[in-house]
Amino acid sequence: MDTTKYRKEYSKNKRRKLFKLLIYVMVISVILGVFYVAVISKNEKELVKTSFDVYFKNIKTGNTDSFMCLINNVVNNVVLTFVVWILGISIIGIPVSIIYLIFKSFVLGFTISSLIYTYSFKNLIPIIIYIIPFIINLFVIFIITFYAINFSKMLYLFLFKKKDVNLKRMSMIYLKFLCASVLILFISSIVSSYLVPFLLKSFTNLAL
Repeated sequence: MDTTKYRKEYSKNKRRKLFKLLIYVMVISVILGVFYVAVISKNEKELVKTSFDVYFKNIKTGNTDSFMCLINNVVNNVVLTFVVWILGISIIGIPVSIIYLIFKSFVLGFTISSLIYTYSFKNLIPIIIYIIPFIINLFVIFIITFYAINFSKMLYLFLFKKKDVNLKRMSMIYLKFLCASVLILFISSIVSSYLVPFLLKSFTNLAL
Protein backbone atom coordinates (compact mmCIF):
# COMPACT_ATOMS: atom_id res chain seq x y z
CA MET A 1 0.00 0.00 0.00
CA ASP A 2 1.44 3.39 -0.97
CA THR A 3 1.90 6.14 1.63
CA THR A 4 -0.93 8.36 0.37
CA LYS A 5 -3.45 5.52 0.39
CA TYR A 6 -2.28 4.44 3.84
CA ARG A 7 -2.76 7.97 5.20
CA LYS A 8 -6.26 8.10 3.78
CA GLU A 9 -7.21 4.74 5.31
CA TYR A 10 -5.66 5.76 8.64
CA SER A 11 -7.56 9.05 8.61
CA LYS A 12 -10.81 7.26 7.76
CA ASN A 13 -10.34 4.83 10.66
CA LYS A 14 -9.67 7.76 13.00
CA ARG A 15 -12.87 9.49 11.91
CA ARG A 16 -14.83 6.26 12.29
CA LYS A 17 -13.52 5.80 15.84
CA LEU A 18 -14.37 9.41 16.71
CA PHE A 19 -17.88 8.97 15.29
CA LYS A 20 -18.45 5.85 17.41
CA LEU A 21 -17.03 7.54 20.50
CA LEU A 22 -19.39 10.51 20.15
CA ILE A 23 -22.33 8.13 19.67
CA TYR A 24 -21.39 6.33 22.90
CA VAL A 25 -21.09 9.66 24.72
CA MET A 26 -24.45 10.81 23.39
CA VAL A 27 -26.28 7.56 24.20
CA ILE A 28 -24.82 7.39 27.72
CA SER A 29 -25.80 11.01 28.34
CA VAL A 30 -29.37 10.36 27.17
CA ILE A 31 -29.59 7.31 29.47
CA LEU A 32 -28.28 9.35 32.42
CA GLY A 33 -30.90 12.00 31.66
CA VAL A 34 -33.62 9.34 31.60
CA PHE A 35 -32.64 7.98 35.02
CA TYR A 36 -32.02 11.40 36.56
CA VAL A 37 -35.76 11.82 37.12
CA ALA A 38 -35.62 8.94 39.61
CA VAL A 39 -33.09 10.71 41.86
CA ILE A 40 -34.51 14.24 42.00
CA SER A 41 -36.66 15.24 44.95
CA LYS A 42 -40.46 15.18 45.00
CA ASN A 43 -40.57 18.99 44.99
CA GLU A 44 -38.38 19.12 41.90
CA LYS A 45 -40.64 16.59 40.17
CA GLU A 46 -43.62 18.78 41.00
CA LEU A 47 -41.86 21.81 39.50
CA VAL A 48 -41.19 19.85 36.32
CA LYS A 49 -44.83 18.71 36.18
CA THR A 50 -46.04 22.26 36.73
CA SER A 51 -43.91 23.61 33.88
CA PHE A 52 -45.29 20.96 31.52
CA ASP A 53 -48.86 21.59 32.71
CA VAL A 54 -48.51 25.33 32.03
CA TYR A 55 -47.07 24.68 28.56
CA PHE A 56 -49.80 22.24 27.50
CA LYS A 57 -52.55 24.37 29.01
CA ASN A 58 -51.31 27.38 27.03
CA ILE A 59 -51.31 25.21 23.91
CA LYS A 60 -54.92 24.13 24.50
CA THR A 61 -56.14 27.65 25.21
CA GLY A 62 -54.13 29.17 22.36
CA ASN A 63 -52.35 31.40 24.85
CA THR A 64 -48.94 31.12 23.17
CA ASP A 65 -46.88 33.61 21.22
CA SER A 66 -45.53 31.49 18.37
CA PHE A 67 -43.38 34.30 16.98
CA MET A 68 -41.60 34.86 20.29
CA CYS A 69 -41.14 31.11 20.62
CA LEU A 70 -39.56 31.12 17.18
CA ILE A 71 -37.17 33.91 18.13
CA ASN A 72 -36.18 32.12 21.34
CA ASN A 73 -35.68 28.82 19.54
CA VAL A 74 -33.56 30.42 16.82
CA VAL A 75 -31.37 32.14 19.42
CA ASN A 76 -31.01 29.01 21.55
CA ASN A 77 -30.39 26.59 18.67
CA VAL A 78 -28.77 28.47 15.80
CA VAL A 79 -26.60 30.83 17.84
CA LEU A 80 -25.30 28.11 20.17
CA THR A 81 -24.56 25.80 17.23
CA PHE A 82 -22.65 28.64 15.58
CA VAL A 83 -20.63 28.95 18.79
CA VAL A 84 -19.80 25.22 18.58
CA TRP A 85 -18.70 25.75 14.98
CA ILE A 86 -16.45 28.66 16.00
CA LEU A 87 -14.97 26.55 18.79
CA GLY A 88 -13.85 24.08 16.12
CA ILE A 89 -11.73 26.81 14.57
CA SER A 90 -10.26 27.81 17.93
CA ILE A 91 -8.89 24.28 18.59
CA ILE A 92 -8.96 24.75 22.38
CA GLY A 93 -12.76 24.94 22.37
CA ILE A 94 -13.31 21.24 21.58
CA PRO A 95 -13.92 20.21 25.24
CA VAL A 96 -16.66 22.85 25.41
CA SER A 97 -18.25 21.41 22.24
CA ILE A 98 -18.27 17.92 23.74
CA ILE A 99 -19.73 19.21 27.01
CA TYR A 100 -22.49 20.94 25.02
CA LEU A 101 -23.28 17.67 23.21
CA ILE A 102 -23.41 15.86 26.57
CA PHE A 103 -25.69 18.55 28.01
CA LYS A 104 -28.15 18.47 25.09
CA SER A 105 -28.21 14.64 25.16
CA PHE A 106 -28.86 14.69 28.90
CA VAL A 107 -31.68 17.23 28.45
CA LEU A 108 -33.33 15.02 25.80
CA GLY A 109 -33.23 11.99 28.10
CA PHE A 110 -34.51 13.99 31.04
CA THR A 111 -37.32 15.51 28.95
CA ILE A 112 -38.48 12.10 27.70
CA SER A 113 -38.50 10.49 31.14
CA SER A 114 -40.12 13.56 32.75
CA LEU A 115 -42.97 13.54 30.21
CA ILE A 116 -43.54 9.80 30.66
CA TYR A 117 -43.39 10.16 34.46
CA THR A 118 -45.85 13.07 34.37
CA TYR A 119 -48.35 11.85 31.77
CA SER A 120 -47.60 8.09 31.45
CA PHE A 121 -47.35 5.98 28.29
CA LYS A 122 -51.04 6.48 27.42
CA ASN A 123 -50.06 9.91 26.08
CA LEU A 124 -47.16 8.58 24.03
CA ILE A 125 -48.23 10.30 20.78
CA PRO A 126 -48.19 13.87 22.17
CA ILE A 127 -44.94 13.07 23.99
CA ILE A 128 -43.34 11.99 20.69
CA ILE A 129 -44.67 15.12 18.98
CA TYR A 130 -43.20 17.29 21.74
CA ILE A 131 -39.69 15.77 21.56
CA ILE A 132 -39.32 15.70 17.75
CA PRO A 133 -37.55 19.12 17.64
CA PHE A 134 -35.25 18.00 20.50
CA ILE A 135 -34.19 14.95 18.47
CA ILE A 136 -33.58 17.00 15.32
CA ASN A 137 -31.52 19.55 17.26
CA LEU A 138 -29.46 16.85 18.96
CA PHE A 139 -28.73 15.20 15.61
CA VAL A 140 -27.47 18.51 14.19
CA ILE A 141 -25.36 19.22 17.27
CA PHE A 142 -23.86 15.73 17.05
CA ILE A 143 -22.86 16.21 13.40
CA ILE A 144 -21.46 19.72 13.89
CA THR A 145 -19.49 18.55 16.95
CA PHE A 146 -18.05 15.66 14.95
CA TYR A 147 -16.90 17.96 12.16
CA ALA A 148 -15.69 20.60 14.62
CA ILE A 149 -13.37 18.06 16.24
CA ASN A 150 -12.15 16.81 12.86
CA PHE A 151 -11.50 20.34 11.66
CA SER A 152 -9.62 21.19 14.85
CA LYS A 153 -7.40 18.16 14.40
CA MET A 154 -6.63 19.11 10.80
CA LEU A 155 -5.93 22.68 11.85
CA TYR A 156 -3.61 21.51 14.62
CA LEU A 157 -1.69 19.25 12.24
CA PHE A 158 -1.38 22.08 9.72
CA LEU A 159 -0.28 24.80 12.15
CA PHE A 160 1.86 22.94 14.66
CA LYS A 161 2.92 19.70 13.00
CA LYS A 162 3.41 21.20 9.52
CA LYS A 163 1.55 18.30 7.95
CA ASP A 164 0.40 18.37 4.35
CA VAL A 165 -3.28 19.13 4.88
CA ASN A 166 -5.72 20.49 2.31
CA LEU A 167 -6.98 23.14 4.70
CA LYS A 168 -8.88 25.08 2.04
CA ARG A 169 -10.95 22.04 1.10
CA MET A 170 -11.57 21.20 4.76
CA SER A 171 -12.62 24.79 5.46
CA MET A 172 -15.15 24.74 2.62
CA ILE A 173 -16.62 21.44 3.81
CA TYR A 174 -16.78 22.78 7.35
CA LEU A 175 -18.51 25.95 6.18
CA LYS A 176 -21.05 23.95 4.15
CA PHE A 177 -21.94 21.91 7.20
CA LEU A 178 -22.47 25.10 9.17
CA CYS A 179 -24.86 26.42 6.52
CA ALA A 180 -26.73 23.10 6.37
CA SER A 181 -26.94 22.97 10.18
CA VAL A 182 -28.27 26.52 10.44
CA LEU A 183 -30.93 25.75 7.81
CA ILE A 184 -32.04 22.54 9.55
CA LEU A 185 -32.11 24.22 12.95
CA PHE A 186 -34.15 27.12 11.56
CA ILE A 187 -36.66 24.65 10.12
CA SER A 188 -36.66 22.81 13.45
CA SER A 189 -37.38 26.10 15.24
CA ILE A 190 -40.37 26.71 12.95
CA VAL A 191 -41.60 23.16 13.61
CA SER A 192 -41.21 23.65 17.36
CA SER A 193 -42.91 27.06 17.38
CA TYR A 194 -45.79 26.48 14.95
CA LEU A 195 -46.27 22.85 13.90
CA VAL A 196 -45.76 21.18 17.29
CA PRO A 197 -48.29 23.41 19.11
CA PHE A 198 -50.78 22.89 16.28
CA LEU A 199 -50.41 19.10 16.43
CA LEU A 200 -50.57 19.06 20.21
CA LYS A 201 -53.70 21.18 20.21
CA SER A 202 -55.27 18.89 17.60
CA PHE A 203 -54.32 15.49 19.01
CA THR A 204 -53.29 15.75 22.63
CA ASN A 205 -55.59 14.41 25.32
CA LEU A 206 -53.33 15.18 28.27
CA ALA A 207 -55.26 15.43 31.49
CA LEU A 208 -54.54 18.92 32.79
